[in-house]
Amino acid sequence: MILYRITSRHHAHDLSGTGSMIYGGRWNKKGTRLLYTSCSLSLAALEIIANLSSQQLNRSLYCVELYFPDQLPIKTIKKLPDNWNRYPYSGETVSIGSDFIMKNGLCLKVPSAIISTEFNYLINPAHEDFHQVKLIDARPLILDKRLVVN
Repeated sequence: MILYRITSRHHAHDLSGTGSMIYGGRWNKKGTRLLYTSCSLSLAALEIIANLSSQQLNRSLYCVELYFPDQLPIKTIKKLPDNWNRYPYSGETVSIGSDFIMKNGLCLKVPSAIISTEFNYLINPAHEDFHQVKLIDARPLILDKRLVVN
């Protein structure tokens, strides 16, 4: 499976989950490394547009493609808490992802809060099988200026 993430040029080759460790996110608490990826480039773009300011979107962004081998395990959440997709996000979703990492899971498939029928894949960079996840490509991402409101 090919997964996508969008990040700054400086972090395009960094798969350590440091950004999520520093800032936390919908699915992890600060201090927990987690690599956020999406099932498609368009979903990754929507996720980044929703989470960055116009000024940040005008900076040099890169599209990163990752190969996630089909034989590696992916856990899917069976039941989500009510209002799991609200903004700001709740501590319940933060606990789900953080607990997954604490139990040393490799990949957690979660619905996107933006389009709930599409999925993000949260990858544990500390997992023993993470070395099988390969960076295929990192290239500049040019967003249509209509998406970047000044």
